[in-house]
Amino acid sequence: MAKISEQAKKLIDYLGCPCEVIPAGTELSKIMNIYDDLYAKREMGGFIPMIFGLDGYFERDFDEWEPLEEYQKEVMSEEPTIPENWFRQRIKENREFYTADEWKDRIGAVAGGDENRIFGGLMDYNTRKSVECVIAKIPVQNPWEVFAWVPFGGWNECPTNDEIMYIAKYWYEKYGAIPAVMTHDILEFAARPVKDKNVAMELALEQYVFCCDIVDQGVGTIGSLADTLMKSSVWYFWWD
Repeated sequence: MAKISEQAKKLIDYLGCPCEVIPAGTELSKIMNIYDDLYAKREMGGFIPMIFGLDGYFERDFDEWEPLEEYQKEVMSEEPTIPENWFRQRIKENREFYTADEWKDRIGAVAGGDENRIFGGLMDYNTRKSVECVIAKIPVQNPWEVFAWVPFGGWNECPTNDEIMYIAKYWYEKYGAIPAVMTHDILEFAARPVKDKNVAMELALEQYVFCCDIVDQGVGTIGSLADTLMKSSVWYFWWD
């Protein structure tokens, strides 16, 4: 049996729900199969599966998390974010930052995207193997409620935790996207490829203002992101 790290033990203790540790070096395809199997059993088990990638920095974050009961009370008392208004305001702010030609270049054509069907956020890019993971059965009914169980966000350009929670609700209801992976600075959602080009561009624009790094330091244009969304069953977000 692989040795469980102190980081994994601390996270499991904090979560207080059934968890399984997946050793570092496990094939990503096998982790995807474990996730898919658990997700298929979610309604019968009364949980939503969430994978935590322990990349060496996560411990620094959850050492600072407040007690779970206090955190849940706090996040659920926040005034709900209205995603449509949130996206509209941030798209407006981004368009005003660029000239018309610069914004046109940033949009680009719906082309050149990559297919993404694995949880790449769980990979150690030095070893090209997976990091140690904890897959937890978060005892919530709805996928977006995992953010009322585990804190994420609120640093640099990353949205706050409650904003992420209501945006996740909006994306679940509109696209069927499920929060699936969390590291200290990465979120990934399991989703279906978007078939319509116009819908893909609309979603790509939302994802760009949600996480500019995936374009500015990633695929290059919003159109390329839209093309990626038309081919992919995993959505990837990373905040520098």
